[in-house]
Amino acid sequence: MSKVLNRARAERVLRGAGVDVLVGTTSNNVTYLSGYQPFGQRFLPTTQVYAVVAADALNRATVVAPIADADMAAQFPTPEAQMRWYGRFFVEAPASEESERNLSDELQRFVRFNATQPASSALDELLDALRAYPSNARIAVDERGIAPANYAALREALGVRVTPGADLLDRIRMVKTPEEIRHLQRAVEVIEASYLAALEAAHEGMTEIEMAMVFDTTTVRLGCAPVFTVIAFGARSAFPNAVPSAARLHPGDIIRFDIGCRTEGYNSDISRTAVFGQPSPKQRAYYQAILDGEEAGLAAMRPGARACDIFATAVDATRKGGIAHYRRQHVGHGIGLDVYDHPVLNESVEAALEPGMVFEVETPYYEIGFGGIQVEDTAVITDSGYELLTRTPRTLRVVS
Repeated sequence: MSKVLNRARAERVLRGAGVDVLVGTTSNNVTYLSGYQPFGQRFLPTTQVYAVVAADALNRATVVAPIADADMAAQFPTPEAQMRWYGRFFVEAPASEESERNLSDELQRFVRFNATQPASSALDELLDALRAYPSNARIAVDERGIAPANYAALREALGVRVTPGADLLDRIRMVKTPEEIRHLQRAVEVIEASYLAALEAAHEGMTEIEMAMVFDTTTVRLGCAPVFTVIAFGARSAFPNAVPSAARLHPGDIIRFDIGCRTEGYNSDISRTAVFGQPSPKQRAYYQAILDGEEAGLAAMRPGARACDIFATAVDATRKGGIAHYRRQHVGHGIGLDVYDHPVLNESVEAALEPGMVFEVETPYYEIGFGGIQVEDTAVITDSGYELLTRTPRTLRVVS
């Protein structure tokens, strides 16, 4: 059984949509529904992996996966999930039963999985699993990860009761469980520690690559996997997705961090801005403006507030704070198994905030020739407002 699935919300969403069976097809949705952690799909996106759950039995999943990934189920067992394997992959069994008995539990599980006879295709196994449900069951299939030909074959075999399901999974995953929030909190703690270590190492002449090495090394040492490390100095900080380079740190340079790591599948995504030496009047003024915008957006976050209203509030406050020409496509987004979870805080999303939603809130500004400045924080929606998971100061950091 998945340890993170928001079962009460899933039951409510599926019941409201009249859906009896839900099929996850992306790596993260398979993990969310079943607890199983796919491997090959992360590197070869066309790899087919499915998790099938019934709306009235969300604690029992059926997983269809390539036999090449059987070691993942051996290393990270999900006892309540029924594993169905397909494809070809060859791992030799122990020479004798006595040799097998001397193996660890995880290796014995691996032996058992490899002793099964895999189906020839993922579609065959998925159809077999779905035919176990009543003939009138409505089936929602996450259309983002399934091969188009397989989806078409499902519709042909099972009829119009097969419908798209990605939107349902997005809606379910919007509200995090306490277990998910614990994972997100840990990812934030590590990324902030890495940021502080990188700032501590700052010195004149240091390259972006050297600072990124300090940053990523700290992240790994603390037990998380780096996901993205945008560390840029001076004028290069205007690149929104700057890749650390050999550019060197000089007095007066902006240092912009847009950084994230992952633990237990859950992500962090925060931003901080520092100046090496004395900030210029424009650096101070513009940073204060984006901070005003972020703080106004945060102050507006509470249950019932609409995403589009948060957007309007944050943009308006940034303009009034001193960047009259400020423009932005969004001022934040949900976070979880994906760095960008739903909902997004933009002008067209009318979704209302709910307790348990977790957001990244940001009002970055990029100007070629000047640089980029950014502050981004992680906020959990509570019954009465919000709580920050980030703890490091949000004011402009001056590094001597």
